[in-house]
Parts: sequence; structure tokens; C-alpha cells
Amino acid sequence: MLDLHPIQYAKPWAIFWTFAVIAHGYMDYSLFRIWKRWSRGTDKNTGTHRNFRAALKIWTVEVLFQRQLFILSPARWGVHMLIFWGFLSLALLSLTTCIAAALGMADVSGAARHFFSSVRGYIFVKLWGDTFGLFLLAGVAVASVRRFLLRPSQQVTEQADTILLLFLLWLTLSGFVLEGLRLSLVPTEIARYSFIGSLFIPPSYTIVQLQPWLTACWSLHAFSGLALLVYLPHSKLIHSISAPLVIALNASAEFARKDIYWPDISKHRATGSLKD
Repeated sequence: MLDLHPIQYAKPWAIFWTFAVIAHGYMDYSLFRIWKRWSRGTDKNTGTHRNFRAALKIWTVEVLFQRQLFILSPARWGVHMLIFWGFLSLALLSLTTCIAAALGMADVSGAARHFFSSVRGYIFVKLWGDTFGLFLLAGVAVASVRRFLLRPSQQVTEQADTILLLFLLWLTLSGFVLEGLRLSLVPTEIARYSFIGSLFIPPSYTIVQLQPWLTACWSLHAFSGLALLVYLPHSKLIHSISAPLVIALNASAEFARKDIYWPDISKHRATGSLKD
């Protein structure tokens, strides 16, 4: 039977939640403006019950699996999927754990709080975080190699690309370092579930010795995440999210108008080469 002992160390919750509300509000407002701008001219009635299943299929293929990028380049699609799903899954995990922490501070009982404070919840969080953290780290590493070392001559690396890659790399590595500090204070039978975080475990220290480092590392990681929320609407990462959404909106409208869409598009492709 695993014995789970919560690791207690100081966290600047009041400052964090203040900045979290501001950062989230700014991001939500910016994303709303981007969405309004990108969705202009689309049919607002494409989500009716009659074609809901078809629209859901289109959105799943175009937004979640980004079919058009796969057609252009399977290699780019693979790297993009690692970053996309790694970032999205870690953001979801952070949101869930923050809500659970808020419920705990408010002394609100419930199934979610009970699950995340249990051993099963702890193992779930570690496996989820390490798996998708590895996805994100691998995607950022490969993207950096392709961008800076194996860059095609026609590809231009902009400053925004560098900032975003460094941002994601910092968040991923700082998260693993923070996890390694935590794992150094838990039993081995629990730490082993963090198969990546355990690689960052420092030599043996006491909780008193590690508390200042835990607070500093948590603060750097948490506030860096909030800074990413503010930067997100201005980064190229938003294009990887909004572009498939617009494609899906257009595809849904085409389906509603009975236009040609991807299931039958191959029937209408030219098979020969075009000549002048």
C-alpha cells in the first residue's frame, strides 16, 4: 500500500491568483477578438442539428488531428502534433490541478478534490504530466533542430519562432526540474511513476533545505506559464490553433452548402500534369 505524504512548501498563492485572473482575462479577450476577426464571412448556421455529426467529424479531423498539415508534410505534422497535444494536455492538467488546489484552499469537498488528493490521483497526474511533458519536449527539440540546424534555404526563422521555442523549452524543463525536487522527498515506490521527472532528482536533501528552492522553482515555473498566456495571442502558437478552426468552419459551411469536401475531393483531382 502506497503512503502519500503531501509536500508542503510556501507558494505565493495570492499574487499568483491575482496575476492568473489578469493574464487569463487578457488572453480570453485577445482570443475572442482574433476569433471574431477570423470567423467573419462564415455561415453562422453550420452547426445545426441536421449536420451536427458531419460538422463534428470535420472539426475532429481538421482541428484535433489537422489533416491538411499531414497532407502537406507528414514529418512536420508529427512534430506539430507532439507540440500541439503536449501543450494542450499539460495546459488541461495545470487547469485541473489549479482548480483542485482552489477547492482545497476553500475547504470544498468533492469527488475531484478527493481523487487528486489520493494515491491514484497522484499517480494519474505524474503519468499524465510526464507523458505529455515528454511529447512537448520532444516536439520542441525536433522543431529547434529543424529550425536552426537543418533549416531549408527557403525557410526564414523569425524572432517570434525563437521566442516561442525558448518559452516552451523553458516551461518544459523547469517543470521537470520542479518535479525532480518534489520527488526527492517522496518514497521511491511513488517517485518511480514520474519516469521523466525522476531523472531530475537531486542528491538527498531535507525538506527544510529544499523549501526555498521549491518555492523559487515553483514561482518561476508558474509565473512563466502566466506569461505564456499573455504572449499566446501574439505568438505563432495561436496560428496553429486558430488556422485549423477556420479551416473547420469553412469546411462545415461547404458541407452545409453541399460543396465538395475532403471525403470526395480525390474524385475531382487532376491526375495529369498541367502544361502551358
